[in-house]
Amino acid sequence: MTNLLSFDFEDWYQIVYRDFTGELIPATDSLPRQLDKLMEVLNRHNARATFFVLGMAAETYPSLIKKIAASGHEIAVHGYAHLTLYRIDRRQFREDTRRAKELVEDLCGKAVLGYRATAFSIVAKSLWALEELANLGFRYDSSVFPIRHRRYGIPEFSMRPKRYLLPNGKSIIEIPLATSQVLGLRLPVAGGGYFRILPYKILRMAIRQHEADNRPFMTYFHPYEFDSEHLDIFKLMHTDSWQKALRAHRFNWHQNLGRKTMISKLDAILSEFKFTTCQEFLNDARCPENTSLLSSTSATV
Repeated sequence: MTNLLSFDFEDWYQIVYRDFTGELIPATDSLPRQLDKLMEVLNRHNARATFFVLGMAAETYPSLIKKIAASGHEIAVHGYAHLTLYRIDRRQFREDTRRAKELVEDLCGKAVLGYRATAFSIVAKSLWALEELANLGFRYDSSVFPIRHRRYGIPEFSMRPKRYLLPNGKSIIEIPLATSQVLGLRLPVAGGGYFRILPYKILRMAIRQHEADNRPFMTYFHPYEFDSEHLDIFKLMHTDSWQKALRAHRFNWHQNLGRKTMISKLDAILSEFKFTTCQEFLNDARCPENTSLLSSTSATV
C-alpha cells in the first residue's frame, strides 16, 4: 500500500501574528531555514511529497517553490491568504483560489491539480467549495477530516478517496485525512499536533491499520514543525493585557509541544512505510464514484 506525504507550506509567524492582531505582516525569514531541515529528511529517504503552497508564501519566496518543484515534489495550492472557507462567500473563495493557482502555476510552469483548505474548513456548510474547485480545473481536494470536531470535519464523509459528482455536472476526487478507529471512536492521526503528541508505536499501528484496510494514510505537516529554533510569537508581538499574554503563552506551549520528536518520527515512517505524492497515487489508483453525501447536503453546495 502506498501512503501520501503532504506539507502545508506557510509562514507560521505571519499567520499567527494576523490571528492575534488582525494585521498582516510580510512573511518572515523562518521559511528558508525550516525548509532546509525538512528537505534534509526527505532527501535522506529519497521521498517525494505534495506541498500545498500558500500564495502569500510563494509570493515572498518564489525561489523556494521552484526549489521544491525542481526536487521532484508535487506543488499544489493552499489558497492565497489563508482564509477560513466557512467565514467567506463563494466569490471571495473563487478569487483567492484563482489568484493562488495562477501564481503557483506561473512559478512552476505546469498545471496545479490539488487543493487543501485552511484549517480543513471544507465542512458541511461549505461543500460548495468543491464545485468551485472543479470549475477552476482542480483534479482533487484534500481538505476533509472525516471526524467530528468543533472547528472542522464531516463525520459522515468517506474515509477512502472517492470521486464525487457535483451539481454542476463536474466531479472532483476527495482524499480525506487519515483517521484511526480506537474503541469504536474515530480519531485523527494524520499530522500536526496529533502526530507530534502521539507515541510512534500508536502512529505505526494507525498506518498499519490503514494498509490492512487498503486505505492510504494521508498525512499533513508544516515547515514550522521542523524548525531548529523555538517558536515564539513574542518575537514579533507585544501584548497589551494579561489576557492576551496568557493566550499567547498557551499558544506557544501548544505549538512547541512534541515538536522535537518530529524529525525522528518522520524518519521512522519514511524508513518503514512507502509514501508518495497525491498526483502519483491518483495516477495509479481507481477512486470509485460517490454521490450520496453531496445529494444529502445539496442545499449547501
